[in-house]
Amino acid sequence: MCGIVGYSGAKIDGLVPRMLNQIRHRGPDDDGEYSDERVQLGMVRLSIIDLSGGHQPMANDDGSVQVIFNGEIFNYIELRAELEAKGYHFKTSSDTETIIHAYEEYGVSFAHKLNGMFAIALWDRRDKREPKLLVYRDRFGVKPLFYSNAGGGLIFGSEIKTILCHPAVSRELDSGALSHYLSLRNIPAPFTIYRDVRALLPGQMFTWSAPDGIKLSKWYQLPTAPQWNDQDENVLVDRIDELLRDAVRIRLRSDVNYGAYLSGGIDSSTVVAITSEFSPAPVKTFTLGFADSPAHKRDAFYARQVAEQYGTEHHECVMSSADLQNELPAVIRHLDQPFAGVISSFWLSRFMKQFVTVALSGDGADDMFGSYGHHRLVWPLAALRRAAEENGSAPSVDLSFFKGKEDFVRSLSGLPPWEWRLAYGAFMEHERAALLTQSGHELMNGNGTACFLKKIYEQCDPRADELNKILYLDISTLLPNEILYFNDMLSMAHSMEVRTPFLDFRVAELAASIPGTLKIRDGQLKYILRRVAARYVSREILERPKEGFVLPKNTWLRAGMSGLLDNVLSPERLAIHGYFKHEEVASLIARFVAGDDALTFKIWTLMIFQIWYEEHLGSGQ
Repeated sequence: MCGIVGYSGAKIDGLVPRMLNQIRHRGPDDDGEYSDERVQLGMVRLSIIDLSGGHQPMANDDGSVQVIFNGEIFNYIELRAELEAKGYHFKTSSDTETIIHAYEEYGVSFAHKLNGMFAIALWDRRDKREPKLLVYRDRFGVKPLFYSNAGGGLIFGSEIKTILCHPAVSRELDSGALSHYLSLRNIPAPFTIYRDVRALLPGQMFTWSAPDGIKLSKWYQLPTAPQWNDQDENVLVDRIDELLRDAVRIRLRSDVNYGAYLSGGIDSSTVVAITSEFSPAPVKTFTLGFADSPAHKRDAFYARQVAEQYGTEHHECVMSSADLQNELPAVIRHLDQPFAGVISSFWLSRFMKQFVTVALSGDGADDMFGSYGHHRLVWPLAALRRAAEENGSAPSVDLSFFKGKEDFVRSLSGLPPWEWRLAYGAFMEHERAALLTQSGHELMNGNGTACFLKKIYEQCDPRADELNKILYLDISTLLPNEILYFNDMLSMAHSMEVRTPFLDFRVAELAASIPGTLKIRDGQLKYILRRVAARYVSREILERPKEGFVLPKNTWLRAGMSGLLDNVLSPERLAIHGYFKHEEVASLIARFVAGDDALTFKIWTLMIFQIWYEEHLGSGQ
């Protein structure tokens, strides 16, 4: 696990060290640099596997190929044996060395051999006339990679802050990115908040050479063609279990202490249960509790039940609204750009680092098997559309599950999925239009998020059902740009690595081929995954409401943080950039304080942007 940086061209004195100092938290154990007349590379290392032998940059036998890499290759033992059988000799026990020899053997398609999470940069000088740099991001975007062609060259790094060190890179705001942020609460790749910086997409790579510049291509695309039907349910339960168990097994390969997040939900509890079977010692488990939180927040209670069942070494971290208020600017600095998703892992990861360096999580299961509120809407909305088409009048569809929200559900039935999906973000496009000042409209003119989502939605196999299409949309956007983004940035802020067994590509590809009718059935979320989890956890865990480590923001913003809310979104501070109508913002705050919880996402999205803007752009940088 590392942070990597690099740029093209002649060496700029001290630039690589400055870039590396920006991400020292990602790799406090070691660092290294490579320099020639065409490229400059650097890395900082968090030692996980082969603590003494995994130094980077690492070269092949004759030094013609150099590699720097952030992440882990979980199948490196099997891959090493395969390469040794082909005649390759290894000097270390590091997973990094398997990358070099796999590239030598299989060429640009070598990444298909890797089961892992990674951002890899390979400098290949074997063709002396035209050496090239190849940069890869893993299949689902567990590890980040940002780049820029400012000044006509190439600059790249594991975090945006490294790229901003380069004198050619502007800090001018990207209008499309801000537009998408107001809709989605995160900034979707390939956008970043900066016009000059782009994010490599999951499963994407680029080659760079001096004559040709950057050439982007997709090396991996999640297959979404349906392969199973409802009659395969029992077979699928066994197959999911088998693959998930192996995914956990290989993710326990580590030369440092490991543990697991434990929220008491079915995903993390199942991972902990399987980990306990493979671990020779009691698993260290960790949960997050909230001081002054609502009574329904019972993660800690359920986590203790699972910990007791599997005899784990359990630890609890409790954070308060004061912790959030005091350290929110630090969290935003680590995230590099506006981000209004989950941030509680910042506090939990810091607490966990006292005990472990590696932690397994249940992330990815919700996106693969269907668990969010908008996933639950898919079948009712499909039924409403079919009924309207068949009857030509007001449809009669059972919406009893959405008691009190029936009109809201019906209001979405006439919208295509890429539009109604925005109802579960922050601002739908008509709401954003009401929020923006004239200068805000001018800045974001023509940057509609619905069109952006439509293009991605239509990349899914047309044979997939409605639920799998919306899951594909989330796997392509919400998963890498929110879930995995905060997982990486806020755990690595404390030099801790997170591993996600549900995102083993074998598990993910199987999940993508399962019909949606086995994912949400009769209103039950993650139906088939619950059948797998039933082999490991109690009925009480299976039936508990979904929570996760989500901050009780609506409670805290009305109580201990109310002063911060009024201050950050005051007319005076909003005037620093002038994008939002202060009267509209004041109205949102008043309705939120009066008890409208549906406005929480909107309020939080505006607060985060304001704090970020003042920190990064408010001084006129």
